[in-house]
Amino acid sequence: MTLIRSVLFDLIFYVWTFFYLLILAPIMFLFPRSVTMRIFTFWAKVNLMGLKHIIGLDYKIEGIENLKAATEQGPCIIACKHQSAWETIIFAILLDKFQIVLKRQLMYVPLFGLYLRKLTSIVVDRDAGSQAIKQLVHQSRGAIKNDRSILIFPEGTRGKPGEPGIYQPGIAALYRDLNVPVLPVALNSGVFWGRRSPIKKPGTIILRFLRPIPPGLSRPDFITRLEESIETACKSLPLY
Repeated sequence: MTLIRSVLFDLIFYVWTFFYLLILAPIMFLFPRSVTMRIFTFWAKVNLMGLKHIIGLDYKIEGIENLKAATEQGPCIIACKHQSAWETIIFAILLDKFQIVLKRQLMYVPLFGLYLRKLTSIVVDRDAGSQAIKQLVHQSRGAIKNDRSILIFPEGTRGKPGEPGIYQPGIAALYRDLNVPVLPVALNSGVFWGRRSPIKKPGTIILRFLRPIPPGLSRPDFITRLEESIETACKSLPLY
């Protein structure tokens, strides 16, 4: 039954996404970014509703007070654990003004890539070596200047629940250059919607905003604090 529900959700997800984005494409081209963001927010809400009613997969948000503390003085860097496609959806309804860091390949997804460009996503070419860091920092400066927070997955790719990730140098470069708080985020989404898995399991995903890391730490101290904060919190979340 879980497999059948998963296949049904995927079918509805792809068909709904294609026709929804296709029908609203003229609006995306004619109106400003804020309108495109509303289009994406509604898309995210429908997908989360589909997960709840088709799969039986709900979610719980913890630590909202930490999100408010990190953003009360302006934009921040949100460094989120990455285990599933789910977290690329949920932030569209959790954040008001933000830009997400994405790999360049996503820009070439038919139709979807056009929306990502309109949303001024921060695009990084992973194959560019040190140049990729420069791309990341340059575009992120623009986001902060426009009063938008930055959502980044510091491991760069999805990992397995219960396994510590390898944190890439991009997050440290942003912390050093932008001089804004970093908000660590822990979750257990991969328990229910794993990487490259056709199965989506019923249950409750927990996403937890942790205490913000203020600017001004040395690079080693920052990385240590970020990793310990996220990984320790992830270990405390249920793996079922």
